[in-house]
Amino acid sequence: MGGKRLELAELTGHEVDALDRDKTLFVLALSPIEVHGPHLPLGTDVWMAEEIRERALGKLAERRPELDFAILPSCYMGSDTIPGSMEIDSRAVNFMLRGVASFLADRGFRYLLVTDNHGGPRHQIATAKAVRRMYEKRGFHVIAPFLSFFRRMVELDPALLSRLGAGAGACGDPQDSHAGLNETSLMLRSHPEKVRPSWKELPRVSIDTRRWPNLLLGALGKGVRGLGLKEMGDDVAYVGLMLSWVTEKRPSNYIGEPSAASPEAGERMLDAFSDEAVERVEAALRGERPYHTPLGWSLRAIEPSR
Repeated sequence: MGGKRLELAELTGHEVDALDRDKTLFVLALSPIEVHGPHLPLGTDVWMAEEIRERALGKLAERRPELDFAILPSCYMGSDTIPGSMEIDSRAVNFMLRGVASFLADRGFRYLLVTDNHGGPRHQIATAKAVRRMYEKRGFHVIAPFLSFFRRMVELDPALLSRLGAGAGACGDPQDSHAGLNETSLMLRSHPEKVRPSWKELPRVSIDTRRWPNLLLGALGKGVRGLGLKEMGDDVAYVGLMLSWVTEKRPSNYIGEPSAASPEAGERMLDAFSDEAVERVEAALRGERPYHTPLGWSLRAIEPSR
């Protein structure tokens, strides 16, 4: 009989060991303490990860009533944060995820859902490496849906844009990549009381594509694509665009147009993201490999985790 929601930290070791190995889904919300413009708090990404967790579990409870959910304390950590934020080495993210997964795998459990809302390249690569290592070494499923969902956002996936009723610059893509329309909308929907009133007055801020990182790495990416290495070329160009932002002398702490945000846009994004999480859990329960190729994956050698 499933349907229980448990807080892992409140269980005894004996109670953990009494849980059904095949029907218990452990869940961890993971994201950094990060500056999000002048209008959103530092905890924005973690609160969004928790919101996705709650929505996904609500949907899973309806579709999979046999499942029990064991909730781990949220983890406030992440790498490749913007200047002025709490930066944690990506290896720590990787070791933490492997440690949590090993704790569960040692007891015979099989599934850990990680909800996340941070797109830092090394953060995502370190997560993807932990996913693969735990599956290859232990057959354990670390399910990390944001690795794929974020790529859909950045690459302007037509199906996602149609569902959101949004276009470029309004769906968490590079020119709406941080505390802009998308993330402000998410917060207006889930935590409106935490959004500072200044959001209504903030103008659009865009990444300056004329800066040297974008010009240099964009040209290099084009050349790499010309050699038939499309994924690597796209990754190189994406890194160049992001570096054009964060290497400015005084980089903006938001990118996008917060004043265009709305709770309705936030609802559409949260619904789509939580559906992605549900689909990834369903795939794991069917025995499919939990692998992802996040943005930057072709450049994974520059991220030091194993």
